[in-house]
This record gives sequence, C-alpha cells and structure tokens, in this order.
Amino acid sequence: MIEEHRRLTFSMDELAAAVLSYLISSKKMGERDKLGRIAVKDGADVSVSATVVAQTGEQSPIDLGAQVLGALLIAHCIKRKIPLPKRAAKSITRNGDRVALAFSL
Repeated sequence: MIEEHRRLTFSMDELAAAVLSYLISSKKMGERDKLGRIAVKDGADVSVSATVVAQTGEQSPIDLGAQVLGALLIAHCIKRKIPLPKRAAKSITRNGDRVALAFSL
C-alpha cells in the first residue's frame, strides 16, 4: 500500500496570526489588546504559550494545547485558502522551534 506524508510548517508570523485570530474570535482577547510574546513550549506534547497585553499594560499568559492548536491552524489554512486533504490523518508536530501540521494518507 502506498502512503503519502505531507507537512505544513508554520513560520512564527503565521502562527502568531492564527493564534491572534483564535483569541479574538473566542473572546479571550479584546480587539484593542495586543499579542505579546509567543513561544513553542518544550515537552512531549506540542503546545504554545502566548501573552496577551491589555490596554492597561496587564499581561496574562495563555497556554494552547495540541488539540486547540491543531484546530486553530486548520481554521487558519481554510481562511487563507491553503488546500488541505480531507481524508488524511492529521497531527501536530514540532519542526525545530516551529509548529507543523502533519498529514498522512
């Protein structure tokens, strides 16, 4: 049987845009708040840590696990019209210090 593997690696700018869109749409961040530092956390599971800076200067950390991260990256791809295989098994992987969506058919 033939297997196909595809990986979409996101730059930190693309990751920040996807996280920002998710935080605004889920009301975890106001439209006038700013997205501060964003980092891919070390560990067995892939997760991202982001800092939201309110207008008052107050900073609040937000952790995004692999499941939420996968959903927001897929939503980002759909929004940007990046074609994704529907029937493929999808997973989140770390590619160096960046995050990637891995597809397997």
